[in-house]
Amino acid sequence: MKLIKLLPNILTIFNGLCGVLALVFIVDYVDYSFTKEISYFIAFLLVLTASVLDFFDGFVARKINHTSKMGSQLDSFSDLISFALVPSFLVFDIMQNSDRFMEVNLTDGSLLPYLSFLIIPFAMYRLARFNNSINSENFTGLPTPAVGIFFMGLPFLPFKLTFIILISLILIFSFLMVSSLNFYSLKPGVTKNRIFLKTFVFVELILLIVLIVTKTDLINFFSISVLIYLSLNLFFASLSK
Repeated sequence: MKLIKLLPNILTIFNGLCGVLALVFIVDYVDYSFTKEISYFIAFLLVLTASVLDFFDGFVARKINHTSKMGSQLDSFSDLISFALVPSFLVFDIMQNSDRFMEVNLTDGSLLPYLSFLIIPFAMYRLARFNNSINSENFTGLPTPAVGIFFMGLPFLPFKLTFIILISLILIFSFLMVSSLNFYSLKPGVTKNRIFLKTFVFVELILLIVLIVTKTDLINFFSISVLIYLSLNLFFASLSK
């Protein structure tokens, strides 16, 4: 029985470990024979796995009725690694390899890549605020897993990025994390969110069909899904006013 109570924390720790491994692949410490695209893809899969673990650790904790302050702190530490530190390093690496992923090459000595690390302090504030907030079924500020998944999918978009786009996205998503905007939880057990959840699933199915029909790389599904989640939240918020 005691081992079952450890399961949520074990899942949380594996979330953080996935983030650490993703960092290893981004900075090419495993095997320099990997192309950047393959390294980024493996890092993306690891962060996606981390997001699944992040969902299930809380789900399991509630099912076995064993939530704790320790689990909450571990969850924030793991989320900071997987959904803030990793995407920050990815964007930094993309800018450093501007000849492959950007429309314009980076000039020598430019400090622009360091703006990617703005994601980290904003995520720290977001996670600290969450830990000190009253338990709620929904979220105040954009959840960090959404931020992580969005940025991890950027290298696979069917067009080259620009520095203006990247820096704008960093600033926008950083602001959204610490904003007072309310975001719906995608947990199916939250009854008052069912209309939002059904709408989100419906739009997601349309997106999947469009990507398949147009033969677009399905990895784009995830970054676009975050934009859909964000857009629907803003739409539903406007309806409630």
